Amino acid sequence: MVSFRGSLSIIGSSFLAVLLCFVSVLAEAEGVSKSEMQKNNIVSIKQGLISGLSENGVDTYLGIPYAEPPIGHLRWRPSQDPKPWSGVRKAIEFGSACHQIGNFYTSNNADDFDRPYGSEDCLYLNVWVPEDIRGERPVVVFIHGGGSVHGAASLPLYNGMTLAKELNAVFVSINYRLGFYGNMSSADLRLGDPAGDSGNFAVLDQIKALDWVQNNIGSFGGDAANVTLMGHSAGCGNIWHLMRSPLASGKFHKTFCMSGISNDSSREDLDEAGQALLTNLLIADGLIPSKSGYKHYLETTTSDQRRDYLYSKSSLDILKASEGVTINPPAVDGYVITAGKNERLVNAVASVVGTTDDEAGLLYLGGFSKKNYAGLWELIHSDKQLERSDFFENILDYIKFKMAVWIIDPVLLHLVDKSTELLKSSAVPVYRYHFEWKDTPEPWRSLIGSYHGIDVPFVFGNFETDTPSFTDFTWRVSGAEQRENMHSTFSKAMRGFIESTDPNKYAPQLRWSPWNSDDDDLILR
Repeated sequence: MVSFRGSLSIIGSSFLAVLLCFVSVLAEAEGVSKSEMQKNNIVSIKQGLISGLSENGVDTYLGIPYAEPPIGHLRWRPSQDPKPWSGVRKAIEFGSACHQIGNFYTSNNADDFDRPYGSEDCLYLNVWVPEDIRGERPVVVFIHGGGSVHGAASLPLYNGMTLAKELNAVFVSINYRLGFYGNMSSADLRLGDPAGDSGNFAVLDQIKALDWVQNNIGSFGGDAANVTLMGHSAGCGNIWHLMRSPLASGKFHKTFCMSGISNDSSREDLDEAGQALLTNLLIADGLIPSKSGYKHYLETTTSDQRRDYLYSKSSLDILKASEGVTINPPAVDGYVITAGKNERLVNAVASVVGTTDDEAGLLYLGGFSKKNYAGLWELIHSDKQLERSDFFENILDYIKFKMAVWIIDPVLLHLVDKSTELLKSSAVPVYRYHFEWKDTPEPWRSLIGSYHGIDVPFVFGNFETDTPSFTDFTWRVSGAEQRENMHSTFSKAMRGFIESTDPNKYAPQLRWSPWNSDDDDLILR
């Protein structure tokens, strides 16, 4: 049920013919005929030729490098343009996820959980293009969630095939550096370059991906002047960062932000976390006996020696040393990010901002439950009738969990409200939805309700009812027609919004009014 509370550009055919001719000339220079390009879905981008796949009326290009691998001397440096290649590069497999401890926000394979997963070489993106291109189409760039320490664009939940077709848009998803690979600050790593010295490498990766879109998306029929940033959870949080970065100005024109808050930290916070990481590495190598030995190490080494030491450590060493260390949000460094979370946005654009009714439940279940990710995965896919004792060691842990959710839920919603108010003050169109769909089985309904991320499959149309996924339990008592109707509500609103900033264009019955207060949220049940 949907209720309301409260109140292409088309390029000329002659230009398109010239463009296709130009691409054909480039391809033939590489020894590829025009007919072969069409047969094998070959596209020419700045770095060279790529070939993709075709399925269900959508051309798919996976694992395209948008930057040089951030390894070796490029670790903890701003992402660099990818090098060109000769011949035709196959773009038929996802690039590696960024290095992390695997969980069900990253993979649908339980063998990947609670162990190192992915690689530092991970700066790849994926493109889905509806076939029969006629003119330029809107572009959607998706940033995955996962708390900035987990996640991957390759998660089947994020497959862009359905949305590309339904939105009549070019859909792009990206990976970006996670954890201390994407957010690392230390005086020893500063070389005088304001971008590199910022420590905000994940944000710089996302800006580099947007640069790639600006330079290449026209080859896929996309309109570089009509780019909508879309993100969930940490992906939405990163959208808020990009709206506060002058380096991202003009590279996106709308946002669709799901369940993410605007946050920041100070350079001092990031330096403190970087020190904690270095301390853990030194202890693991036996170079200091404990944290108390860090001061002596600092006094007996140079900055160059400490920097060389950090670069000498393996990706696995850094991942292990990061355990137990708080990963702070990006800092307001004055160059990459110039505005704080409560300051006027640098890039205020038309936006849709969404929340779910029970944001905290799933986020905090793992912290109070006796189960790790692999254990929760088993419960998610269990056929037996679950009891509270399957999740919690005792009644006290259950009470602590419910108290935490009761306290945190309104806090998270309040923070989203504050960010939305700041956006609205910039006089751009802003729309809000609040997702209250709770047709889930017990005990999940009582435990986590309309949980953080439950709206994502409804947006993408990827319900994964026939394959294992962390949303598996969600669909056991609901019907396919109910799910598809809700997905249709989202896709129609999204199509109107990305084309014209009007979510009612293809679904006028929604009567979705611009947001002014909580009473203007569109309620989706």
